[in-house]
Amino acid sequence: MKNNQISQTYVSTSQAAKMLGLSVGTVQRMVQNGVFKAFVTHGGHRRILSESLQDYCKGQGFLPHPAQAPAELLCILHDSAHLSQALSTLAQWAHVTVMTHPLDLMEIAQDVRVFFIDARIPWLHTSTVHLQNARMQHAHIVLYNSASLPTNSPLNQAEHLSMFEGDISTDLVYGYWLCTQHAQETQARHH
Repeated sequence: MKNNQISQTYVSTSQAAKMLGLSVGTVQRMVQNGVFKAFVTHGGHRRILSESLQDYCKGQGFLPHPAQAPAELLCILHDSAHLSQALSTLAQWAHVTVMTHPLDLMEIAQDVRVFFIDARIPWLHTSTVHLQNARMQHAHIVLYNSASLPTNSPLNQAEHLSMFEGDISTDLVYGYWLCTQHAQETQARHH
């Protein structure tokens, strides 16, 4: 079992431009003027902290949406006792499904890239049935609110598991999607 902590996520100026509907030059000037927190890579490219982009969007009264929809489904299994505004926003994104009941898993007919799972869901820790779901066995699992994960939970047996201490957010989901897109593009260039 491999437990990876998800750290800060970043977006390129071109990704931020697509999300905001601005030119790359405008986003670059915004970085230079301190509107976004960013760093410059060794290759001279700017990377904007996704949290900074999110804060800017909230300050402007809107939330960014992914520039492209992922080819595979992103599923969020969330504890129905702790619903949040982020879930309402995420449920509106293309290729994102929000579920709060174990029977919802049976209705998935599409390939799933990643399951974002709330560790506070009681039924996840009492049965291994959900882990026997073929779609879940082949997908990556990002377990959020990981401090609530019982030591005897069957989720500790998952092969492709990343832990995240915070709650679900648009930043977490979009950041994960950006990271996987970047990894796929890098892998395609090396082949």
